[in-house]
Amino acid sequence: MKNLALRSAIVLATISGLVFQTMQPASALTWKWNYSGTGIEAIGTFTTDNTPDDLGFYHILGITGTRNRETITGLQPVGTPIPGNEPFDVDNLVSAT
Repeated sequence: MKNLALRSAIVLATISGLVFQTMQPASALTWKWNYSGTGIEAIGTFTTDNTPDDLGFYHILGITGTRNRETITGLQPVGTPIPGNEPFDVDNLVSAT
């Protein structure tokens, strides 16, 4: 009887492991972006949460790309002033609209 209980426990643990292991984590969205102007050309992608907040904004998680052929290495920290647009702070949010 102990052997049957042990086998049942092992089977249950294995099935639980398979079920939980195949669950997919929340996925991120990938956005393509670009901009250009006099003397400036930039292109790349960034990733966001897959669900917007109550106001329709997505939180930017990461970025890749180039600006004037220089590699973009990361996001500016949230809460720091936007260069040239002080006193407005970076929030790393984006909206589809």
